[in-house]
Amino acid sequence: MHPVLFQIGSFELASYGLMTALGYAAASLYLLPRLKKIGIDKDTFWNLIFIAFVGALAGSKLLYIIVSWPELGTTLAEKLANIVRDFRYGFVFFGGMIVSVGTLVWYIKKKNLPLLKTADFLIVGLPLGHAFGRVGCFLAGCCYGKPTDLPWGVAFTDPHSLVAPELLGVHVHPTQLYEAAGNLILFFLLHRASQKPHQEGSILVEYVLGYSAMRFIIEFFRGDFRGEYILGFSPSQAIALVAAVVAFALWRRLKKESS
Repeated sequence: MHPVLFQIGSFELASYGLMTALGYAAASLYLLPRLKKIGIDKDTFWNLIFIAFVGALAGSKLLYIIVSWPELGTTLAEKLANIVRDFRYGFVFFGGMIVSVGTLVWYIKKKNLPLLKTADFLIVGLPLGHAFGRVGCFLAGCCYGKPTDLPWGVAFTDPHSLVAPELLGVHVHPTQLYEAAGNLILFFLLHRASQKPHQEGSILVEYVLGYSAMRFIIEFFRGDFRGEYILGFSPSQAIALVAAVVAFALWRRLKKESS
């Protein structure tokens, strides 16, 4: 694939960074025309996007460090060196989501915005942006799948890609594209649901349940280091299960309130 799109002198344009930026741009452009419908001014909206961006970077990098700690080196110095060597790669989505949600809830309450209504509005753009980010993963060679003989298996041959050296040239599951496609389907489903009358919080619940189920399944096909397993589940699968349980509890509460 193409982890670096082009290089001018010492400057490199990483495909992952570009696709992540395009993802935020796509999500923002989708949400912007709908601001009047929810009653959020542009300054508040861009503050929300900035908070989500910073929270996602910090949280996803932190969870990556936590789950990858055994693989980062044998000494503390080696681990720290590997952490700071290249901040362009090494992120875990669930970590970013957790930190972003926490900081966004704080800001939404600070601005006295309706929490569930605002969450429903913002969450529709998330899978759209995430789909772009997963294409970036594909180009960079990270988040790769297990070896496969299936006809759609892909082989990473660029020595600069982030696939494990022993898997260079080996056909593996394109798990990045599985998730990109799943996120696009989830985006269209949420978009359609958001256009109809719905109870506040229901779009958020649908996203969490949908993404958790998708991520739980895709984890079985991932071939990169997944962290220490918990009761037979990867850390991401464990988080997906917890997130699904919380979302289901919220759904039960919303259903009870509406009856």
